[in-house]
Amino acid sequence: MRLLQELRGALAGVAAVVPGLALCIALAMAGNALAERLALPVPGAVIGLAAYLGLLLIPGDRLGWSRSGGQLLLRWLGAMLVPALLGLGARMMLLADAAVPLAVLLVTTTLVTGVATAWLYRLAGGRG
Repeated sequence: MRLLQELRGALAGVAAVVPGLALCIALAMAGNALAERLALPVPGAVIGLAAYLGLLLIPGDRLGWSRSGGQLLLRWLGAMLVPALLGLGARMMLLADAAVPLAVLLVTTTLVTGVATAWLYRLAGGRG
């Protein structure tokens, strides 16, 4: 009986996450299609993320159901980056030639991301 209750709880957790994941994946795929069709110099996943942000900025909590899927993706983001980082390690000599521009890029994007995060946090009504 206890095993059945635990199984129901686990299935309920999965069912809560799937709609949010499906929305994130659908927006990323739509962004990829749009970027490819219009030959945009922006990755499709970024377009999908911008669309998700636009949907989240609509007044009201219409996308509250997608929160658990987004949180799952954020929780596992580090694991998703590992293959890309291993690929960078294989190209270390090429990266060494571009060390200064890459350092400037990393510092700039980190600062821009920090400012954008703080601005969005305040826009969403966060304290601080």
